[in-house]
Amino acid sequence: MPKKALDIQQAGLIDMILDFPAMSLWELLRRHGKPLSISEIAQWVASDPATVRSGIDRLLTFALVETVPAGKRHKNITYRTTPLKLDVAWSADDPADKILMQRIVERLKSYNAELFEAGSLLKRAYQKGDWLKFFCTPVCLNEADLVELRRRVGEVVDFVNMIIDTPAYATHKNSSPTIPPPLCNYNLSIRVQPLHHPVAPQPNISLVPRETAATRKIKNAKATSKLGGNSPLSHREKQIAVAISSGHKQAEIAKQLGLSPFTVGTFTKRIYLKLGVHNRVELANKIHGFERGNSR
Repeated sequence: MPKKALDIQQAGLIDMILDFPAMSLWELLRRHGKPLSISEIAQWVASDPATVRSGIDRLLTFALVETVPAGKRHKNITYRTTPLKLDVAWSADDPADKILMQRIVERLKSYNAELFEAGSLLKRAYQKGDWLKFFCTPVCLNEADLVELRRRVGEVVDFVNMIIDTPAYATHKNSSPTIPPPLCNYNLSIRVQPLHHPVAPQPNISLVPRETAATRKIKNAKATSKLGGNSPLSHREKQIAVAISSGHKQAEIAKQLGLSPFTVGTFTKRIYLKLGVHNRVELANKIHGFERGNSR
């Protein structure tokens, strides 16, 4: 059962991801939550068993599904998903990864256009730093789902309006009267519309930073053993605390842990407050004290 992210450069992986009929079988199995036989899957997707078997065979090649032998529960061989989520590792600094990423983006754009015919679905991928994720995917909604969706979207709209109405320009003018106010840096688009015809569900694939030796060094920096049970910090705070005390900069920690620098800064302030320290030297001494206490 694969636990790590798939690598975007893995041979044939891009073709697998862009095989929408096969990936819809994976998503069906994930949503169902229980093993299904070829004939059962074929009934769910209104397809013939031969086509379903071909798609399942492709998924087996990449260990995205596994076979469950026939037994007391199931008279026939069944299949279930192995990873419960699909993470694909890539690096924004790798030219080969960028080419593969562009291929995914272009194919998803054309797929979205095919779904909505006029291409009205949001086509841009949200990209920031080293991660990228597509939020546009077909979903199945009943009337109760639509009511709840409208309520939640309304909350988002209220929040955005609150931000818009915040007197940021006035505050900025008072604090920095000679510096021009900051320009808008985000565009928000929310759109929900019915498809012209039903389509098979597609999985949500997250693109995450490829784990390097530096990443592992930060992620696996003996945070638990160094800080132990005597520390008031959460696991993530321990990771960041040990990384800071080891000399890593906030931007580097953010990149390797898949966080924003702002988030790492917030964690850092929280760590300093909890441990009663004011800088990384005091933090290192504090961690050393925890380490000595745990070794006794």
